[in-house]
Amino acid sequence: MPLYEVMFIVQPDLEGEELEGAINAVKELVEKENGEVLSVKKMGKRKMAYEIKDFKEGFYTILNLQAPSEVVAALDHFFKVNEGYLRYIVVRMHEEKKKQKNEEEVPQNVQETNVGE
Repeated sequence: MPLYEVMFIVQPDLEGEELEGAINAVKELVEKENGEVLSVKKMGKRKMAYEIKDFKEGFYTILNLQAPSEVVAALDHFFKVNEGYLRYIVVRMHEEKKKQKNEEEVPQNVQETNVGE
């Protein structure tokens, strides 16, 4: 199954249990679509570059997940239908992860050194 990164912005007036409920609703949808949430990163309330629906701030959250490709359509529908979500983006990470891994691998004939030691 491919890897995805989902970033979404929740309205800043949702706090506490309402905010957790909004995040958990996305996680439950992914699990319902036979996906697995690998990590959740709550980035907190941040100022947005421009106003969206009369809000100047939003609560940013990033989910890394592994799921079948059908989850993208389900997430698209979910974010459009449900209130409280200002913006979202779903990015497929499969190819990018491979590239990162290849760049991080050091060939055996190259010696790693730390500058300053």
